Amino acid sequence: LNPHKVVQLLVLLLGVQSVAHLAARLLAAHHAVAVSALASGFVSSTATIATLGLAVREQGAQPRLMAGGGLLSCVSTQVQLLLVAAAMQPAWLARLWLPALVGAGVVALWGWVLLRGAPTDGDGLVVSSPRIEGLSVRGDDRMFSLRGAAAVAVLLSSVQLVVHALQLWLGDAGLVAGALVAALADLHSALAAVFSATTPVSGPAGVWAVALALLVHAASKSITAGLTGGMAYLRWLAPGLWLHTGLVAAGLVWFSS
Repeated sequence: LNPHKVVQLLVLLLGVQSVAHLAARLLAAHHAVAVSALASGFVSSTATIATLGLAVREQGAQPRLMAGGGLLSCVSTQVQLLLVAAAMQPAWLARLWLPALVGAGVVALWGWVLLRGAPTDGDGLVVSSPRIEGLSVRGDDRMFSLRGAAAVAVLLSSVQLVVHALQLWLGDAGLVAGALVAALADLHSALAAVFSATTPVSGPAGVWAVALALLVHAASKSITAGLTGGMAYLRWLAPGLWLHTGLVAAGLVWFSS
């Protein structure tokens, strides 16, 4: 575990929160769902999808509108994927930047189409969750949450230690298994662990661990969406979610072969 890289990641998270906060303040009057989802996605896309799903189930929000916001939060996931790779192991960027940007572009377009075509009552919806501090459009005015960013950094560091221990114990199989288990809860923790333990040229285990972690996390998001928002919400969300995730995973494997 490299303390310098942990601090570097913490600074990156704080910077992203600040930019997202400013964007939400400047644009929220016209694009509340889109901007809030993008901002919240930098902290937790899964939590954002869950929050929007609960809005469908408990507040009667439009499933298509909320699914569009959920997909836009996945854009933040792809951007943060590149940030984590840059902080942990820049060698991964050569293999990841194009698949990640293509995936981000596809899911951004899909999400925006859902948002633009969805009926709305004009009230807008603020995206918030217990894990997202300082990013609510109408919430507090803090530029960033040091506690929230530190919690994410600690989580990523803890997962790195667990995955590294499994790798020492079981070799490549431990690396892949640890990444897949971690991806059920937090994708970036899983990928940070893989990035810190391998490079794209050190063998196929790292590449497959990243690709499979992406797919496992998409399954986790799908289950979350279905449980919180019901099947109508999941039907709007799932195609865009799986298309862009599949493109990123397949692109990574293709460029690494």
